[in-house]
Amino acid sequence: MNDIRPALLTRHRHPLKALLLAAITLSACGGGGGGDVAALDEDGCLLTPAATLASHQTSAVCRGKANFNDRQLVGMAGNGRACADCHSPTERFQLSPARAQERLAAMLASGVDDPLFRAIDADDFRVLGAAARDFTNLTVNGLVRVTLPLPANIKLLDCGASVPCPASARATDETQVDVWRAVPSILDARLTGPDGQAPAWPRGANPSGGYQLDGRIDTLQNQAQSALRSHASTAVDAPTSFLDDLAAFQNAMFSSPGVKLLAQAMSAGASALPDPDPVLSDLERVGKTVFNRACAQCHGNLGAHPSGSAPIRQGIMGTPTALVRYHDIITACPRPVDSVSPARFLFAACSPSQMRNVRTYQITNSGTAPSGTPCGGPAPQPACVTRVTTSDPGRLLLTGYPAAGGPGDIQKMDIPSLRGIAQTAPYFSNNTAATLEEMLEHYKQFYKRVQVQNPAAPLLTTQPGVTPPVIDRPFTDAETPALLAYLRKL
Repeated sequence: MNDIRPALLTRHRHPLKALLLAAITLSACGGGGGGDVAALDEDGCLLTPAATLASHQTSAVCRGKANFNDRQLVGMAGNGRACADCHSPTERFQLSPARAQERLAAMLASGVDDPLFRAIDADDFRVLGAAARDFTNLTVNGLVRVTLPLPANIKLLDCGASVPCPASARATDETQVDVWRAVPSILDARLTGPDGQAPAWPRGANPSGGYQLDGRIDTLQNQAQSALRSHASTAVDAPTSFLDDLAAFQNAMFSSPGVKLLAQAMSAGASALPDPDPVLSDLERVGKTVFNRACAQCHGNLGAHPSGSAPIRQGIMGTPTALVRYHDIITACPRPVDSVSPARFLFAACSPSQMRNVRTYQITNSGTAPSGTPCGGPAPQPACVTRVTTSDPGRLLLTGYPAAGGPGDIQKMDIPSLRGIAQTAPYFSNNTAATLEEMLEHYKQFYKRVQVQNPAAPLLTTQPGVTPPVIDRPFTDAETPALLAYLRKL
């Protein structure tokens, strides 16, 4: 536990610019009428002290950058946080547990307030309010609190983080729930969000993609407004011009020059889109082949649109099958345990601090009654009940839709881009994989579980015409070094 006293509560610069603008100030000599030439940073924005204010910048991108780093938020009555306090520029605009620990240590040693540590992101905020001081989720897991309303058909049970939740547990009167999620990078925001491409999700907010880890927000402006309210505690909404400039800044940030060129080509409506990959070694090219077979159908290296999913070939006949938009890759806690010994799949267990984030949800009008009668319709259909124990229900909190009649929304999340992934550890929406190796090990177990549950699932490609079918989509141990090499080059 990280315990600090209430008295103290109070992007690695991205290497993406084709031209490095020198920050040089020229002073006038003698008694002449010369003056200073304003210094510029790598984004072409003014570096003078006054230019930390958006009003002193001359472009939307630079005004947005000033807004992104602005802790004062004049007129909005915030809590001293800037966007950059969580989306750390020194960490490619995300937040790692190590960085949070470093900042907490510096604050305790110096006595100088760090607005990252506000009570709203303390684990004990719901108990102690402004006096909360347990920042375990921030400093151990690198997670921030996201508070979402509960759909009308979902209740929280009074068993807290107990696993299993006792059958005797009863519904609480809570109308909202806290989930703890990683801080996603703003890099490549121009290639994320709603894309208008297939596959579309059958229900809920933004069926063709959105912002935030669950895709719940439709524009960068609305995403920023929501973040200001939730994390900077603003009492007055930001003006439209402030949000537009913030969006312009985010849309100008890319993980690599290749991705920037791709975004420009897409905006220009180019018929042939450039490959954003840098020059690859022989090993990395092998890894790309593995990636395109095992990963790209979800992570968008194939198909007409780089941020969408592409059809894969499934079954002996090799018929194309499109993947769905949102997925559950079993990263929430607790994770499934195989009932067979020896286990056919074995996920890494969640840490004690991650398990503290677990709650049990009771969903009414869900599934099918034991009699086989569907739930939730007019009489005599019953109001069936399902209980789900998880650290994050994902898009279920947007729709209340469980597994009846389809895949449901339980634990479904948006599919992130993997560009620049080597520099944005830890991984997954709850930061439960510390390294790329741990991430790939999780996927090995994920594929094993899919094969156990449904060998014909679209997630598992089979070689056409082979009897018995040979499942060939999951990467092998022998292929892992090449796949790692490629991921580190993205």
